[in-house]
Amino acid sequence: MLLFDRRIWHRHDIAVLIAALIISAVLAVLPSGLKTAAGGGVVGTLFAPLEYPASQVRSLFFSWKDNQELRLRLAVASLENISLKEAARENDEFRRLLELKSRTQWLLRSARVDKREPAARAPSLVVEPSDPKDIRNDMPAVSDRGLVGKVVNSGPEYSQVATIFDPDSRVSAIVARSRVLGIFRTDRGRRCILDRVSLRSDVREGDTVLTSGYGQVFPSGLMLGTVERIRVDKRQLTMNIEISPSLDLNRTSQMFIITGGVNPPLPSLAPAKAPDSLASRPRRRLKFPPPPEMDIRLPQAPVPVPDESELPGGPGQ
Repeated sequence: MLLFDRRIWHRHDIAVLIAALIISAVLAVLPSGLKTAAGGGVVGTLFAPLEYPASQVRSLFFSWKDNQELRLRLAVASLENISLKEAARENDEFRRLLELKSRTQWLLRSARVDKREPAARAPSLVVEPSDPKDIRNDMPAVSDRGLVGKVVNSGPEYSQVATIFDPDSRVSAIVARSRVLGIFRTDRGRRCILDRVSLRSDVREGDTVLTSGYGQVFPSGLMLGTVERIRVDKRQLTMNIEISPSLDLNRTSQMFIITGGVNPPLPSLAPAKAPDSLASRPRRRLKFPPPPEMDIRLPQAPVPVPDESELPGGPGQ
């Protein structure tokens, strides 16, 4: 049996050798162009099943590489766009602060926000003043959006500012239109209210609320916000006034600290009078007829006079 198998394989090898010799002889006789075409056809036929998957893998690799490069360029462009927008916002903020400085007679020191809570109504800030040695406690901090707060802890490099959203903050405020006084504060650090305003006060939604200056801490005329909602409870003696603050700490990166100067005069508490439309008209004097004369006569009755002789101690005694 083993001998039979060896004979079969021996015959197979001989057949393969004969076929190879015949193919070699044929290729030797063929022209060179035909040889190239025949060889390319044979090679293409043999490697075609492998060439398509390889080309697809190669295409996917280059596409992935191009995609990564485009992603990197997009990330860089996005960062540059964010940086440009931030620079434009800071420039606009600086411009408004310079306008504020030119309108007032205060001595101002610029300060950059260094640390704060990630909230639009953070109760405190850590700022880096341009000249820390001039900063003292209780100095007001202002921005282009109005009052920020006051310095509560001044240091050699940094200072801490308690904002108007601090639960312990109280600011004397005034309604710009009606000159109604109140206290601006936060209700448990969540919403801003105008407190201690009597029920009969003239306050409307949309009124502007400013600092009054009567608290002797903050100067007058600084923006606090606008009246957003008014609720009246007749069981109470004061109005419940909710204020929409003008200060947004998410958009505040620079501010000024008032170190001195001349404060504006305190506002008048008398509301502006509405113009009288009848003032320009000449007033006519009304003529009334004289009152009629009345002849009143009192009745004349005789008055009896007592006899002095009958009185005790009279002439008869």
